[in-house]
Amino acid sequence: MKRSLETFLSDFNRHAPTPACFVVAYSGGVDSTVLLHALHVMGLPLHAVHVNHQIQTQADAWEAHCKSQCEQWGVPFTALRVKVEPSDSGLEGQARVERYRAIFNWMKANQHHVLLCAHHRDDQLETVLLQLLRGSGLRGVGGMRAVGPVGVDRHLHPELLLCRPLLNCSKPSLLDYARENRLQHIEDPSNHDTALRRNWVRHELLPSLEEHFPQSPKALLQLAEFFQAHYSAEDSDTQAMAPQVISDTGGLQLIQWRVMDDSAQLNSLRHWLLSQGVRCGKLKLIELARQLRINKGGIREVKKGWQVKVSRQQAHLVHSDPKDKSIETR
Repeated sequence: MKRSLETFLSDFNRHAPTPACFVVAYSGGVDSTVLLHALHVMGLPLHAVHVNHQIQTQADAWEAHCKSQCEQWGVPFTALRVKVEPSDSGLEGQARVERYRAIFNWMKANQHHVLLCAHHRDDQLETVLLQLLRGSGLRGVGGMRAVGPVGVDRHLHPELLLCRPLLNCSKPSLLDYARENRLQHIEDPSNHDTALRRNWVRHELLPSLEEHFPQSPKALLQLAEFFQAHYSAEDSDTQAMAPQVISDTGGLQLIQWRVMDDSAQLNSLRHWLLSQGVRCGKLKLIELARQLRINKGGIREVKKGWQVKVSRQQAHLVHSDPKDKSIETR
């Protein structure tokens, strides 16, 4: 555990300077409890943030437990409360969005820049499988990064980093650490609800897959590492090229963009959309690129709620509200 965290901190320092304080997403579950305790023992400056979704009947008790534990360890603690409304992404997906949104807004208000989450190797494996089953493409199969930009509301928080120090640690190793250090943690009953896709992958698909193909977890993780390394290099090249095609006001300069080869066009278009917090699938990206190659103004659809407005050889991302006129984000 300690060696994994030391390796992470060494790698982190190649991306950014060590912050005055690391923010730890602390749910009270075993994973985040282990992460918070291990970092505290190492003497790092920390601030634990707990998000109360107000969904489970035990939510207030979980918040009280987290507060009490942090007081015992002498770690600064903040609890944030969110209201989760039903959405197309389902309760679990919307809870995730609201959780990150609340934490990022709090971090921005308090001038913190690095969030640590307790995702581990088994979470990575589940993510890779889910991405494969969803048809997310090879980039998605790369899974989660140890250090990277935030996903939710990225365009609002370009200065924030989302880090996962435990990605090289297995779930059993975290459970061993918790037992050895007699750590108290909470159990969310929803973690065993196999009606939720991730839980079904965790409790049914993965055990069955490993039974028939014992090497499958290792093979899937190696595949993820391969694609992550490939696309990390590609993203670095695209980012270096960005100033040539993205204006100071955030618009995509189409004259410069159109002279690129097809692959560079797609990569720079994806980078431009992601920098403003918008993701779209590969087929939609290809179609949008085809439309932008046409020297013509007007509106191009990106995805639900988002459009690209072309005017004077520049493309600007526009948020479309059915009740109001489109509002430009840049």
